[in-house]
Amino acid sequence: MEEILVDTRELEPPAPMQMVLSTMQSMLPGQSYIHQIHRIEPVNLFNRLHPMGIEYYVVKKDSDYHIYYFYPEDKDKVMERIDV
Repeated sequence: MEEILVDTRELEPPAPMQMVLSTMQSMLPGQSYIHQIHRIEPVNLFNRLHPMGIEYYVVKKDSDYHIYYFYPEDKDKVMERIDV
């Protein structure tokens, strides 16, 4: 399972959402997931994911949010990889 890292901490809206949505075109079921590092929880993006069939998991570390986006069938693999 390949991690696709997207660091959007320094970007202003709507660039982080656009960057993640664009990167999702490269995310393949069973092969990859996206790890976004951001300074806030991107709630507007979260609201767009359900119709797309994408799930997410959020971990707050210090002042950063680490958000993992994946296909539902990959959830167990991703959770194992990020030690949850």
